[in-house]
Amino acid sequence: MMKNIKFRPRQKLIVPSKSNLLVHSYAEKALCVWQRFKPEVTYINTQYVDKFYRPPLPLIDGGDNTFYFFNDFQSVNQVLRLESDYPCLITPESIKDIQQLAWMEVINLMFLKDIHHPDLFNALKSTAPQNVICQLMGIRYLTIKGYCRFAGISQSSYEYMQCKYALEERVIGIPQNMNWLNGPP
Repeated sequence: MMKNIKFRPRQKLIVPSKSNLLVHSYAEKALCVWQRFKPEVTYINTQYVDKFYRPPLPLIDGGDNTFYFFNDFQSVNQVLRLESDYPCLITPESIKDIQQLAWMEVINLMFLKDIHHPDLFNALKSTAPQNVICQLMGIRYLTIKGYCRFAGISQSSYEYMQCKYALEERVIGIPQNMNWLNGPP
């Protein structure tokens, strides 16, 4: 037996156009960090699947036919790049909910195979609201030890990635423009 889905008082399904879909201001920093670390994936073209079967994107109605997204960045990325319309669920969310859902997208990147953990840790430490990150990760303070425990990696693996990157940077530090080999002009 299926339970009835209970919508919040102002929820409704819509299909916005790409021109009126914007990132919510409280999710901008999380989106920037996510875009920097996001995996390159092959998209499944769902535009021919009936909208009824596609999970709706949660959006906030900004008025004047403007809608704001704040999470599910991978789906929004697909919609903006490949699809003409997509079902969306308009929901009233609190600032706390928006921040938590947006940063949850970034935290989920920790579990990807090829993620560079020292860079992601530094991005979280410098960009994310610490209270939100700590609450989502179930820790008191964002430390390397706590990050590694939550991400499921050893601290020595983290340090190895950090050192490997530093060594690669020194080798790659050779000037890109080699015109100086030709002598003075």
